[in-house]
Amino acid sequence: MPQSKITVLKNGRPVVNIKVTLEFVGVVNMGFTKAIFTNENGIALISHASNGKAIVYLDGRRWGELFAPNEDVYYI
Repeated sequence: MPQSKITVLKNGRPVVNIKVTLEFVGVVNMGFTKAIFTNENGIALISHASNGKAIVYLDGRRWGELFAPNEDVYYI
C-alpha cells in the first residue's frame, strides 16, 4: 500500500499531535484518508489506496497539495 510522509514543524522544531489527513481529488480516486497524528518527530506516515493529487489538511485546515505517494514538510 502506498504511503505519504508529512512532517510538521514550528520554529524549526517538530510539532506533536497534529492531525493530518489527505483528500484525494482525482476523477477516479476521491475521498479522505484516515486521520494520523504526528509523532514526537513531527512526522505522520499516511497509508492510502489512492495515488494522485491530494490536498493536505492539518488539524482540519487546508495547508497544501501534493502528488501522492510523496513527502512534504509544512511549517505552522
